[in-house]
Amino acid sequence: TAIMAAVGTGWILVIMAVVCADIIGRGAFNRPILGVPEFLTFSIVGIVFLQLPQTLRTSGLTRADVLLNVIGRRSPATRHVMQLVYDLVGAALFAGIGYTTWPLMVRAFENDEFYGSTGVVQIPTGPLKIIIILGCVMMTVQFLIDAWRDYRAMQRPAEGAR
Repeated sequence: TAIMAAVGTGWILVIMAVVCADIIGRGAFNRPILGVPEFLTFSIVGIVFLQLPQTLRTSGLTRADVLLNVIGRRSPATRHVMQLVYDLVGAALFAGIGYTTWPLMVRAFENDEFYGSTGVVQIPTGPLKIIIILGCVMMTVQFLIDAWRDYRAMQRPAEGAR
């Protein structure tokens, strides 16, 4: 997950350089770089799926813990059960997204699908579908690892605070 996040960060740096070059090209030379808006739109999805697994691994996903913390103080076991359900639902959700993206990825490669304008800028969509599937697989695995930790914490409530 850390390698995927690093690739996503590198991708952000490339986007920043491309946007700056496009701005300079527009302002100084009246020559924008073709395809920058398409590249940015395409990139956002890829970056999210590259960085999401590491965000989950480091407990960085945004969520409201107020209710969970109150419940956890009164009943640690209930908190672990709720967290386990959350992790299993998350694993199922990302497994489902990955499963439904697979045929789209196959079709994208078979039909040479692309994003952008014909004859101007064409970005193949197949590699993006691979990134989405890889992100979903890693999210599913990470959710299952977290679910296993929650299950084990339910067995030993005093040791399992997360």
